[in-house]
Amino acid sequence: MKNLLVIALLFQCTFYIAQEEINSEVNYLNYDAFYESNALGVSPVLPNISSPYQPGYRLPWFSKKEKYKNNYFNVFPVLNVLGSYKMVKENTYSLNAGAGFGITTQLSDKFYARLILTGNAYQREGSDLDYSSIYRTDFLNTQDGAMTYGLQPRFRMSFTPYSFINIQAGIDQHFIGQGVRSMLLGDYTAPYPFVQLTTKIWKIEVTNIYQFFKEGPNEDLTRKFASTHFFNYKASDRFQIGVFESVVFAPKDTLLNRGYEAAYLNPFLFYRPTEYSLGSQDRLLIGLNTSYQFDRIMIYGQLAIDDFVLNELINRTRWWANKYSGQIGFKGKKELAKGQLRWQTELNFARPFMYSHLGLSTNYGNQGKPLAHPLSSNFVEVYSEASMHFNSNFTLTGRFFFVQQGGANSNDSVSYGADVYQPYDHYPYEYGFRIGGDGQVNRFNLSLEGSYRISEQLMIDAFIRPGIELNNSLGPNYDTHFMVFGGIRTSLWNDRSFTF
Repeated sequence: MKNLLVIALLFQCTFYIAQEEINSEVNYLNYDAFYESNALGVSPVLPNISSPYQPGYRLPWFSKKEKYKNNYFNVFPVLNVLGSYKMVKENTYSLNAGAGFGITTQLSDKFYARLILTGNAYQREGSDLDYSSIYRTDFLNTQDGAMTYGLQPRFRMSFTPYSFINIQAGIDQHFIGQGVRSMLLGDYTAPYPFVQLTTKIWKIEVTNIYQFFKEGPNEDLTRKFASTHFFNYKASDRFQIGVFESVVFAPKDTLLNRGYEAAYLNPFLFYRPTEYSLGSQDRLLIGLNTSYQFDRIMIYGQLAIDDFVLNELINRTRWWANKYSGQIGFKGKKELAKGQLRWQTELNFARPFMYSHLGLSTNYGNQGKPLAHPLSSNFVEVYSEASMHFNSNFTLTGRFFFVQQGGANSNDSVSYGADVYQPYDHYPYEYGFRIGGDGQVNRFNLSLEGSYRISEQLMIDAFIRPGIELNNSLGPNYDTHFMVFGGIRTSLWNDRSFTF
């Protein structure tokens, strides 16, 4: 009751403090406002609340009233036909045949909704490593011999009852940050059910996301929940800094069925003291996100902290439970006579055992994939890309990344902190854990992609991405792997294949 009174009081105060209006329309997750517009200081919580692309064919609107003149109902087909090949000692082939439909609508100034539903048929031969074949994040899937069938819904409703508050719900992904990767919350997992509350008070934007995750096959399903909030302070038109906090918890433990913990529903209280007062072993992650934007260059960074003891950090003991990760990067753009040049470089790192926990029900993952960086932990990465977007709908993109990751000596009973899905209490010793230690794998990856927008109205691209990778993942010596990835797809979400 006390928590409800606090929420009601804060809600009432926003009537007098709130100044900025929130739109009901929500952009797509792959929309980067830094590149796509001239807006400064855009929100780091993606997808942005802003006017989105409106793909497809607009159906006639039924009402002729003046107040409904800006409403719309669009429909469009969806294609996701992809193929990949990677040459290693065991060649890897993968093929995905996907098709579906999409709907977007604005029924009033306060209500927006969209649905993208795709059915996929997938087949792979060779390596089962995610980075060596088409990256799959189906919400639902079933196996039939060598073929895997998946269903991928991306559904989002948005309602703005007042000018300072927005409520969203659906099945989708989120991303926090300005980089290609996020050390806080990324979009490399399958979509998940969620409820989102966004409130603007003065220069502060508060985003609360209540998430519903799952692990394991349907016959042995493990459910888990998370409450995530992000307090973003827009200090100026160019500089902003945000505080991130997320708690992952199981709906039941050995003592009781707790369901969705009511204490974590409070959108304005921090979870650390709440978790401590509950006496639970829930998984908590805190972090910072910041960026400074010049006219054509942005500098950004993140810091995430899982656990650490300051004394162990000062004495450089490399204790296993000192778990943190970070990011620093910059990106820029330049308008040219024939198009726009975009470039981006970032450094990412994560200590061993970062994001892991005691088991499936509390680790920082969803459906077998990490919720933050796709490499989990115990790594350092340098990622760079540059792209030329020609006025003729043709885009040429070059990507390079170097990764050094440790923990390859891990097995079913011993963990060196590289896999978020291994329990952290399987560590073999207390001290001496270094990033890249205990089985080091180095990877150098270079690719060049050509993409052509077949239909601007339907947002359909045809692309091909040849590349080469040099790594020592198969033994002490370095091997060279040639690869190619391509196909025809609807470009309304990020495809992460062959990018990590």
